[in-house]
Amino acid sequence: MELVEFRVEGEAPVSARLAFSRVVPRDDRTLFRGYLRVLPAVVDVSDQTGPWNHPGEQRTVHLSDGGEFREELVRFAPPDDPDATGLFEYRVTGFTKALSRLVSDAYSSWHFEPSPGGSVIRWSYGFRPLPRRRFVVERVIGPIWRRYMHRSMKECVRVAAGA
Repeated sequence: MELVEFRVEGEAPVSARLAFSRVVPRDDRTLFRGYLRVLPAVVDVSDQTGPWNHPGEQRTVHLSDGGEFREELVRFAPPDDPDATGLFEYRVTGFTKALSRLVSDAYSSWHFEPSPGGSVIRWSYGFRPLPRRRFVVERVIGPIWRRYMHRSMKECVRVAAGA
């Protein structure tokens, strides 16, 4: 089944290299704080298999509602020069709680691209709905998830800027 993808972007007043170096190693608890009591906050990370900067590394993310999921780093490519784009991607599996009844997995991609004013951060997140769940993911989860992503992106831009 195809992913149901959601995308947001933000502009940071710093280089793509600096934005990448500040946002990617972030503490997810400070960036993903939940939304409207519907989407739980990240409260902890455990079982991390490395420093989270090499493909293949994995970790378990724990949520405020008692749920969890597993992340596996797929790509980690910081910008190596001022005109380069940085890329950070991971696969999400093992959802528990409500999402386990709606999606099988997810895929997230972060691009840090140079721009005239600094950099553009693009975040896409795609859920793979279970059979006969696409409508719920697109039309029920989707609008809430988009607002959550917008709010989280504002925080990422703030972190990228050094605040």
